[in-house]
Amino acid sequence: MIEMTLSEYRKVIGKKSKYGAKITVCSQKHTHDSKKEALRCSELTLMERGRLISHLKQQPKFVLLKGFWCRHNKIRPICYFADFSYKMKGELVIEDVKGKRTAVYLMKKKMLLNQIKNRKHTRFIET
Repeated sequence: MIEMTLSEYRKVIGKKSKYGAKITVCSQKHTHDSKKEALRCSELTLMERGRLISHLKQQPKFVLLKGFWCRHNKIRPICYFADFSYKMKGELVIEDVKGKRTAVYLMKKKMLLNQIKNRKHTRFIET
């Protein structure tokens, strides 16, 4: 089995992003789906070095609905992958860098907000 990054795969098949975003590598050599996301990664990395934030994670996974069985069929879980999460002043921040807000994104955002609504020290932001 051959393994390759998303950007290498897209170069091989020659397809562009659905909404025109260009895959970009940030200053930390991470591959991002857009220039805006890569720039934000660089900013957050500098903030972490300056100790303004801590526990910076890329593409953190949040399970919105656990997988289950229905009449002998396995139903996969519904997951939301944020662009970043980090701690700022003791608060968990879940951040998504958005260009196009799709119907699926809006639905998953509502499900995530429902999960974190009663959690103190947790917030969701879009940049």
